[in-house]
Amino acid sequence: MILIMTINPPSYSAPWIDRAVAWMFRRWLLIVNGLLGIYAGLPWLSPWLKANGHPLAGEIIFRIYTPLCHQRPERSFCFCGYQVAFCHRCTSFYGGLFIAGMLFSFARRWIRPVSLRFGVFLLLPMTLDAGSHMINDILHLGWRSGGDDIGSLNFWLRIITGALAALAVLLVVYPRLDRELPAQAPLIGSPGTYEAT
Repeated sequence: MILIMTINPPSYSAPWIDRAVAWMFRRWLLIVNGLLGIYAGLPWLSPWLKANGHPLAGEIIFRIYTPLCHQRPERSFCFCGYQVAFCHRCTSFYGGLFIAGMLFSFARRWIRPVSLRFGVFLLLPMTLDAGSHMINDILHLGWRSGGDDIGSLNFWLRIITGALAALAVLLVVYPRLDRELPAQAPLIGSPGTYEAT
């Protein structure tokens, strides 16, 4: 004998969840900036911990970022005598997003969303730069033989393309989120909000 049990979900959602989601929608920028600050700051904490007698904690942070960035030593900053846990481009992109998010919190009234086409235009230099690096690294073509030292052309290309990608996210995504999420907050938990149309 097979017993089949069906559970009908309640027709209402838990009020505390609705309040929490509405709170997050109204304060999305604070949450995103906080998470970006942690994400962009931890790679710099790794070498500081290693240099100040906490090598295991520093190494754990370094290993957490290993699947997220290539971490090539010649393409990464050093801090306190140890390698930062992500590369120049990631430093520029995530650090740029954090700084841009902080600036956006002050200038959000005046920043309007730009077109997706313009956002793609801002991402194109990073795509070309990163793509040419990847092809060169795999096939050893010697295209990018200018070196990776700080101040070299390759270094500046990584920094500038990472910053342009952060600017693309700021100009395309942030104003749209700022318009839509707070507008949805009062609707959360209202009757009929989750009904299929």
